[in-house]
Amino acid sequence: MVTTLNALPPIKTPVFDAWLAEASADQRAALKPNAPAIGPLLESAPYLLALAQTNLDWFVEALSDNPDGAFTDIIEAVDTAGRSAADEAELAPLLRIAKGRTALLAAVAETGGAWTTAQATAALSHLADAALDAALNMLMRQAAERGQLTLEPEQANAANSGLAIFALGKHGGQELNYSSDIDIVVFYDPEKGVLKDPLEATKIYSRMVQKLVGLMEERQAHGYVFRTDLRLRPDPGSTPVAISFDAALSYYESRGQNWERAAWIKARACAGDKEVGKAFLKELAPYVWRKHLDFATIADIQAMKRQINIAKNVGDIRVEGHNVKLGRGGIREIEFFTQTQQLIAGGRDKTLRVKPTAHALAALADANWITPRAASELRHTYWYLRAVENRLQMLRDEQTHVMPATPEEVAIIGQLMGQPDLRQFEADYRGALELVSAYYSELFTEGESLGSGEGNLVFTGNDDDPGTLETLTNMGFGDASKVIEIVRKWHYGSYPATRASAARGHLTELLPALLTTLSNAGNADAALAKFDNFLSRLPTGVQLFALLRNHPSLRTLLVQLMASAPRMSEAVIHRAHVMDGLIDPAFANDVTHRDVLVAKVDAFLADARSYEEVIDRARIIGQEQKFLIAAGLLSGTVDAHGAGEQFTALAETLLNRLFGSVRSEFERRHGIMAGGTVALLAFGKMASREMTVASDLDFILLYDAPDGESDGEKPLSTNQYYTRLTQRLVAAITAPTAEGVLYEADMRLRPSGNAGPLATSLAGFSAYHRDNAWTWEHLALSRARVVLADDSFGYAVADAISTVMSRARDASKTIDDVVEMRGLMGKERPPRHAFDLKLADGGLVDLEFIAQSAQLVAGKTIALPQATPAQVLVRLSETDLVPAGRRLAEIHQVYSTVMQVMTAALIDPLKDEPWPNAFKELLAGLTHYPDFGRLEIDLADMRAEVSAAAAQWYAKARTL
Repeated sequence: MVTTLNALPPIKTPVFDAWLAEASADQRAALKPNAPAIGPLLESAPYLLALAQTNLDWFVEALSDNPDGAFTDIIEAVDTAGRSAADEAELAPLLRIAKGRTALLAAVAETGGAWTTAQATAALSHLADAALDAALNMLMRQAAERGQLTLEPEQANAANSGLAIFALGKHGGQELNYSSDIDIVVFYDPEKGVLKDPLEATKIYSRMVQKLVGLMEERQAHGYVFRTDLRLRPDPGSTPVAISFDAALSYYESRGQNWERAAWIKARACAGDKEVGKAFLKELAPYVWRKHLDFATIADIQAMKRQINIAKNVGDIRVEGHNVKLGRGGIREIEFFTQTQQLIAGGRDKTLRVKPTAHALAALADANWITPRAASELRHTYWYLRAVENRLQMLRDEQTHVMPATPEEVAIIGQLMGQPDLRQFEADYRGALELVSAYYSELFTEGESLGSGEGNLVFTGNDDDPGTLETLTNMGFGDASKVIEIVRKWHYGSYPATRASAARGHLTELLPALLTTLSNAGNADAALAKFDNFLSRLPTGVQLFALLRNHPSLRTLLVQLMASAPRMSEAVIHRAHVMDGLIDPAFANDVTHRDVLVAKVDAFLADARSYEEVIDRARIIGQEQKFLIAAGLLSGTVDAHGAGEQFTALAETLLNRLFGSVRSEFERRHGIMAGGTVALLAFGKMASREMTVASDLDFILLYDAPDGESDGEKPLSTNQYYTRLTQRLVAAITAPTAEGVLYEADMRLRPSGNAGPLATSLAGFSAYHRDNAWTWEHLALSRARVVLADDSFGYAVADAISTVMSRARDASKTIDDVVEMRGLMGKERPPRHAFDLKLADGGLVDLEFIAQSAQLVAGKTIALPQATPAQVLVRLSETDLVPAGRRLAEIHQVYSTVMQVMTAALIDPLKDEPWPNAFKELLAGLTHYPDFGRLEIDLADMRAEVSAAAAQWYAKARTL
């Protein structure tokens, strides 16, 4: 070859030498320079020697070329044959000759170091694609000749067939074994309109596929092309070999199994109508890549691996007789290690949706699911084991994965790997298996023992096991019999969450670790009682139990949440998937970086296939991210200010994306309002980026449009159009679906409040605030913010607000209104709890009234239009309008922290009942106090400070 081949360890080559002696002088001259590489290979591999003898002239020519060039010629010959062959008899030998030449070329190039194992497997996969396309091209021409197609003869080809051939498994990942079957699935799109008689589609396409399989695998004079397996199609025992897209989708969405999801990870439209195939894969993506992290998948794939181990009698790590694919530490364990993590997290992270195993390992490392070292070691080992597998198969073209049974035969494989020392090869091979086994065992535990390090944990039978009583007592449980009674109740399926056998199976495996976690909670019996109550209200347990089995940190966190943050544990009861984000390696970025959060939301919504799915997906990602931010707040990962910003970023993003979907759906029916523009104006905590986990969305819709009608199928007048658009948006946000409610929406700050129209023209908004608005409405307007706008309409809204805020006011009258309003609020909405820091005298409302009233009577001096209350308070200190302003901003931060934590942790924080001690400790820690008592004392002092500062400010403001 032009590319120099590496010599293999020298061995005696009598058969090769005899063959060489029979060749012509020119042939010997071409072969001899490469004899150190090809001699040991052909001597060891009878299959390859036979191919070299049969294709001698081509082989000599290929050795004078480089392997890439020689392979390109093979593929071009296959393509030409597919376009020109008249029938099977003409095409079949051409395909088989191409397969033999590719096999010989790949073996020589790989063992000689001209190609990597990855390049060799990619070449075999490329040939399989080309052969399938060639066969289908010929079959389509035959169908056209029989008058079965609507296509012109020159268009009757694979690419226009409406029939998509999908490669699964290693073929899909373009990493075929040297002597592999190809696993294909064939679906057709009836909407393509290729057949003259659409009712005959299944029959006609199935006959094509049967002929195609015969072309690929029937053994003839030149052997076969590829053994072809169609059994990965839906329900292979009762379905034809070609079925429609709709039938396939219906099967996967209603009956598909986890092993089938794993099979479709690598699926690729490899031949036929590839555009149609890509469209199907896009439709299938939500089935393969689930919306939630799917830890129950681990158990299914682990069970499948155990079944393989049993069926193949897989034993321990060894060399002689070891199955390099299915054995302990083998190729399948690397694939399972990789594919399981892809299945678990690929629904949330599209970067993990890659087909080749080596690429998937790199993607998992980039996303921090595994370490770069793990990815590098497993990638190297994967290709090492694949190289061994190729050498096993290239000897006699056998689909074997089993190492030879004798040292002499194992030595041959070692030599073809370039290792002349048998002991060193055996050590290298064992080392590879042990490395894989170590990584695999970290992910796939064989099931936790029903015992602990301290003794037995047995809950079967009617009588309490004495050893179990002793173990539980030693673990710290005060009433061991009660513990056994509770656990038996779980095992008997007394709760909905434990009725499914799969759930009980997970719970049985989880139990020792769970009891240990509960025993470490401080009060083991109380912790168990809380978990039992939690379990009694959990609707289903499979996913959560699987999640807790695989992540000890989540077990600890859940127990802590039950003690200190019941709202969080309640969220898990209603939507267990909200915990998904906690084990995502990007957790820290999610809760601290706005751009990461926005990208995650956008990526998740992008997979929606319909308007209804956008609505559901918004709720799923919204609930999950709210839980994630709250968890970050309660764990100290993010402070209250950061949490407020992230809750707001989430709400803004979802509001924007939902409005886009609502608008598109609305315009399909009612058309577009020519010349119309809209904006969403936020108020309250959304406007000041201080939202909590339980905040409503305070916003109004403003528009500017000429009077008239929309241009759709059902036209609406201008007012009707924007009012109904607003109604649809509010419904998209607030309507309860199977995935829950996203947010409550508060539209009361629109002109005239609940009595006014849902949508307001900008002219009407300006006129209302000029002539009719109350002082409290202008207070609210002081921090209003545009969160969505068409083109430059946001600037027009901002100008209108600026006009309202900068108008001349009677300071004394304005302050009298504010004080009167605060007094009325104190009578009508008195504080409900000692920690009702919003409404308490000297609470958050008083701080906000100071800031907002200052914007009305001293806006020019402050010169911070639409600023947050905390920013205004600091500015009031700088301008000496309120000397204590900076101190008030510090108090505002303390209040905000307390309220953020209360809202995140407690279901009803202002309910008249004692707070859990664990929550009090949590709150004190997050506000940097040594204990809760000291926090209570300081908050009382702060309220007095705020009340005094407010009185001083109002007195001063009246004179401005």
